[in-house]
Amino acid sequence: MLRRIIFCLLFACGLIAITHAENSVKSELEIQINGINDTKVKQSLIDNITLSRFKDFALAHPNQMQLLLKKSDDEIKTLLEPYGYYKPVINTDFKVQNNKWIVIFNIQLNAPLYINSLHVNIVGAGKGSKFAKKTLHNFPLKEGEILTQTQYEKAKFLLTDSFFNEGYLDATLTEHQVRINLLKYSAEIVLTVDTGEQYKIGEINIKQNRYEYSPEFIYDLILIKQGSNFSQNKITQANKRLQDSGYFSSAQIVPLISQRDQQNKTVPINVKLTANYSRNYTFGVGYGTFTGPRVSFGTLFRHVTNTGQQFSFNIEASPANTTFSTSYTFPGQDPLYDNWNINAQQSYIETDTYNERQTNFGLIHTHKYGNWQATTSIQQYLTNYSTVANSNNINGKYLVPGIALVYDSTTQNGFYSEGLIWNNLLQASIKSPLSDQNFIRNMMSIYYSFPLNLDWNRLLFAGYWGFTTVNNIQDVAPNFRFYAGGIANLLGYPYLSQGPTVNGNVTGGRYLATGFAGVEQRIYGNFSTMLYYNLGNASNKPNLSDIQILKAGGIGLSYKTPLGPFMAFFTRTLNRNDQHWRFDLSIGVNL
Repeated sequence: MLRRIIFCLLFACGLIAITHAENSVKSELEIQINGINDTKVKQSLIDNITLSRFKDFALAHPNQMQLLLKKSDDEIKTLLEPYGYYKPVINTDFKVQNNKWIVIFNIQLNAPLYINSLHVNIVGAGKGSKFAKKTLHNFPLKEGEILTQTQYEKAKFLLTDSFFNEGYLDATLTEHQVRINLLKYSAEIVLTVDTGEQYKIGEINIKQNRYEYSPEFIYDLILIKQGSNFSQNKITQANKRLQDSGYFSSAQIVPLISQRDQQNKTVPINVKLTANYSRNYTFGVGYGTFTGPRVSFGTLFRHVTNTGQQFSFNIEASPANTTFSTSYTFPGQDPLYDNWNINAQQSYIETDTYNERQTNFGLIHTHKYGNWQATTSIQQYLTNYSTVANSNNINGKYLVPGIALVYDSTTQNGFYSEGLIWNNLLQASIKSPLSDQNFIRNMMSIYYSFPLNLDWNRLLFAGYWGFTTVNNIQDVAPNFRFYAGGIANLLGYPYLSQGPTVNGNVTGGRYLATGFAGVEQRIYGNFSTMLYYNLGNASNKPNLSDIQILKAGGIGLSYKTPLGPFMAFFTRTLNRNDQHWRFDLSIGVNL
């Protein structure tokens, strides 16, 4: 007490002296806090004590300083309690610099208060649920941790809000106590939540605009039905599924919680849908040194039936490859991830190594499992082709069942995407009236992107490997053989121009192995450059001993445009007997 009185007298005398100085200047009061490292906590203390809020009053009434300091001391102690400190020791100092009065609170926090006992009780219908166990496992308060107000309030909110979101709409926190014993310096927390009963989904009211799909199809899309357990997560997932389906331009599922039936424990649901327009047109143009000018056009007929069946027609045309394709899609049990497809395709391929006219049609089934997609198919191929090794026109037919597995974990992260894409296609043909040859063909590709800096650079790796089990590769059509060359698998060489030869003419091979590695650097905006190296070839032997492994490296330039990427590659081949430069360009849509 004596220290406070002396301090206030000195403070008053100093203030009077400054006030009557010849060159009188208005005094200032500065508050400093020592002993706390957290800047946000320190500023919070300064902003919320009385001495800070009444600075002008303190300067004008020095006789009230003792009261203001005592009040500020007590306030600091109270303000530190939410952070777990209940026994701080505070010493106050004062000094004058020029016309500035500086008050310093030296705080010794001492040991924080720990949670010695924690009792979380869940009563009601949700007591024994898996969700209750998960909630307790992830509870934000733990015995032995520092007691903070933030975590305590978070815990209270979690108990009621989490059960509310899980469908226990009457969940109530019936007990919430913090028992602090300062003598033992211990804390006991007791929390009890009464979950009540879990609500069910009540009547589902579907309102559709522009086109009406059958209710059964809508139920298959949203995966919620009347009588199933209600949860906010189900509603969120159902909304996302509708938006991802492509059938609707707008979709919204609204649970009418305020209109819930508390007696029967049900929640009515409103589903508001606006279908996309019945036809969707796509168009793209581009150019590539390996294909020449190219164009694509597609039409999708969305509303063939009210059960989600669709029809599409597409054209992709370039001097190297022109394809006409149609498909009719039947949604499966889960329309978002499961569908059947009847397809037909006519293509014309002209390369330096072969020309081929191909007709194929068949049935495809596709199913997605998270990052995985499995596609099973059976296709009938009818071909007419000629190669540089055999200029005669040859007809071929192949009935080919196949299965394709794709794993795609890529995500857009900053400017670049990152992740892995693995693709494997296994096909087979058995000699029969519908097939000319026995063979098994497998083609695998892998692509990996790893950003070093999310906005500026990344590493790229790619590889292709395949085989065909046929004694003489010239007994099957070119589309079942392997060729190397082009942007797709071996830069530095013309499109599908490399592989085993007969009398100097490329025949295509039974095996393919190529690899690619590069580092891409973003320069500015959508413009980036890349250094790369690739190697490999097509072969008739699994160890590639019958051919020369081709190697090349170079620099690539890329610019992202609304019509597709602009890419240019300057490649130098690195084999001793064949060193040359090659320029490849690709603009816009890829075929």
